[in-house]
Amino acid sequence: MRFKKLSLVLSFMFLLNIFSGCELISKTEEGEKKTVVAKVNGEKITKGEFQKLFEARLAQYEMMYGQDFAQKKENEELIKNLKEDTLDEMINERIILQKAKEFNIQPDEKDINENLDKMYKQAVSQAGGEDKFKKTLETFKLTVDDYKKYMTNKIIIEKVYDKIVKDVSVSDDELLKYYNEHMYDYTEKPNKMNVSHILVQTEDEAKKVLEELKKGAKFEDLAKKYSIDPGSKDKGGNLGDIYYNDDRYDKTFLTNAIALPVGKISPIIKTQFGYHIIRVNKKEEYKLKPFKEVKNQIREIVLEQKKTSKLNETFQKWKEESNIKKYTDRL
Repeated sequence: MRFKKLSLVLSFMFLLNIFSGCELISKTEEGEKKTVVAKVNGEKITKGEFQKLFEARLAQYEMMYGQDFAQKKENEELIKNLKEDTLDEMINERIILQKAKEFNIQPDEKDINENLDKMYKQAVSQAGGEDKFKKTLETFKLTVDDYKKYMTNKIIIEKVYDKIVKDVSVSDDELLKYYNEHMYDYTEKPNKMNVSHILVQTEDEAKKVLEELKKGAKFEDLAKKYSIDPGSKDKGGNLGDIYYNDDRYDKTFLTNAIALPVGKISPIIKTQFGYHIIRVNKKEEYKLKPFKEVKNQIREIVLEQKKTSKLNETFQKWKEESNIKKYTDRL
């Protein structure tokens, strides 16, 4: 879903818009819930609203690390960051909901109820029944009403996103550019190569290794003797099979390895990790699919990328224009 792709905006939020209250801090439980922890363009976010979401998020950590997770001293900084992140997410969502009102994006009650009914039934089905679904909500200290409030806002947020990206399009030139830049994603089978390398810290060390190779020294012996790569050193420098489109590898390293003929030794290659001497032991290369064949597939990718960029850009502008006040000492 598109709303998940707006990196600046949301993780998974469970509810919003309970009751706003006065800004005075009270010692009573109800008064504490009404304490204001943030304002977004004058609209208040209360501690009660914050606590509801924070406890739901904290429950996820407690499920993984135990019920005493929040009480452990070593987790103090993580809890502090979790609280601040939770508040930021609430602020972000409040900005979008305010924009929905500004744009008069308010689905009618019938539309909301139909969507809620559909989403609720789907959630119940995925949980394995209504009792199990309610039990899951209880684990996160939430009610069915909390879930429905979240889903209502989700419907509105989706409509805001639709408005932002409705005019986004892609040209054939953009598609062809993407195709040319990602051609190894579109071969009939994935291209791969078996690669060995010797990694050293300085260019002088690399020159020394290269000279020894030229004099007949075995690549594997020199890798064990000189290489500083702990993952391949004891394997004679062998990195195993690497796919041509594997973005876990340094781009300079990968480009030079792909260009290297099988069995040949590369010149010295400098990357962020140091100085490499590379040998390609084997290659499996396949025919590139025609652009026409993969054009529609590429269109979906490029269009989604442009929409995500537009969402991020628009939201960042909205946030910069907003009057936001945070009271993190009250969390």
